[in-house]
Order: sequence, then C-alpha cells, then structure tokens
Amino acid sequence: MMDLYFKRYRGSAEAKDYIAWATGNLYKFSRNVKVLAGMSLTNHHNLFEIEEIFQKAMQELGLQTPAELDCVHHYVKKLHMELLYSGENAISVVREIYQTAITYELSDLQEEWQELSDATDDYLDGDNSHAYTKESLQHWIVADARKRWQLHIHPLCFDVFIEQKIVSVDTSGQLTLEFERGFLTIECPWRIRNAEMILLGETDIKSNAVALEDAKELLVGKQIKQVLLLDHCPLLIVQADDVFLDLFHASSYFDGWTIGDEEELYLFSMHGGSIT
Repeated sequence: MMDLYFKRYRGSAEAKDYIAWATGNLYKFSRNVKVLAGMSLTNHHNLFEIEEIFQKAMQELGLQTPAELDCVHHYVKKLHMELLYSGENAISVVREIYQTAITYELSDLQEEWQELSDATDDYLDGDNSHAYTKESLQHWIVADARKRWQLHIHPLCFDVFIEQKIVSVDTSGQLTLEFERGFLTIECPWRIRNAEMILLGETDIKSNAVALEDAKELLVGKQIKQVLLLDHCPLLIVQADDVFLDLFHASSYFDGWTIGDEEELYLFSMHGGSIT
C-alpha cells in the first residue's frame, strides 16, 4: 500500500499500480478489491473509475491513508535495500535517494548520503578528480550501504527511560524488568555484557538455575543511560550504567519484547521483527 500511495502523492500512479495492489490483497475477501483486481483482464482502464473503486476498497477494509512522509521513508528504504543485493544500478539509486532527500527537505537523510552523492556527481558530471571507475564506485556504494543498513538506528525516542533505575527483575516466567516508571518484558533471546565481554546470556539461564540470581545482581539498581533500536537487525540495546542488555528478536511467529512507561508509550516487537 505504501508503494501505491507514494506514487499517488507524486501523481505518477497508473492503473496497473492499483490493480497490482488489489491482486496482492485478494485474500482479504473484499468485493471492491476483487472488482479492481479483475480489471487486469481488460486493456481499457478508466483511472477515475479505478480511483473510485480503490477508495471504496479502502473503506471496506477499514484502512487508513498513510502520511506522505511515511511513504517517502518507505520508498527510500526500498531503494536502500536494492543496494544490499546488487551494485548494477548503484549510482542511479544513490542519486535518486539524494534527490528525494532534497525534494522532501529531509536534512538528516541528505547528510547521510552526501558523500556518496558527491562522488557520483564527480564521476558523472565533474572532472572525476578521484579517478573513480564505474566498478570502484559501485563497490564503494554497495559496501557503504550494507554497513549503513545494519547500523541504522530507529528514530523512535526512548528518552522517557533515561536516568530511570531498574528496580526489580522477575524471572518467574518471562524475563521482566521493572523500572521506576516503566517496564521491559522479554520473550526473545538476550544477553548481558559489559564493554569487554558477555557476562550472562539466555542460554546460561536455561542450563543453570543459579544464573537467575546473576541476572538480578547484574541489573537491579542500575540506572538506564541509553536505549537504542537497530531496526533492520532488529536489535534493542539497553545500557544500564556499565552493562548492556541486548535483545535479539529471533522469530517470524512470536513477539520479541515489550517496553512501556506509565503514560502513553507502549511498544512491542511483533512477529517478524516489526515495531508497533
């Protein structure tokens, strides 16, 4: 849906885009979705009629229109993903990402891709002062894109937890950390480490009951200094004074972790690793 709406916002959506969306949603048993998907059997498409049926399908399915900026970020993410697998179109992809950042005034994104964009401009339109070849530039772009992908930090803000202390650790069922004004419930693989080594992990808990108390000793009373979410891994990292708690979502069927405060923040890692 995000792909279709991005094209709609740009004014470039065609009949085939609506039909492709409908075809991918046939399992939802919507009458209007079926009508829209059935238009693939004819070559005569009235875009006004298709748009009307699409809006009815959206209402029928109870779907909300995504914000334009969300669609833009989705588009950039898909472009970035292209660079993970092949460098064949790397130069044009970088230019498209950078141009999108300029068009939508995404200064952070623009800064992130500035160096690669400058390099492609120098190679294509400048004097190529660095003597790039197409192959060397493609190799650099792909290597940088792969590294950038793995280290990408989710924009979610966890500041509400900073400076809170971990007041208790419950190991009776799911591993649950209680903060002064919040909580973290863990249903996925985890480990506790310091800056040099792993101190305790989920495997230790399963094989040694004494380690349950070790988890409490390592965490209780510690003050949260930072919470980071690497969203493409996905990996949640909680730094509490001199130790780090890493949570690895490792299932396509089960949820991974849930974090919340006493106000409005309530996030959980769904099956497959998406954050809600």
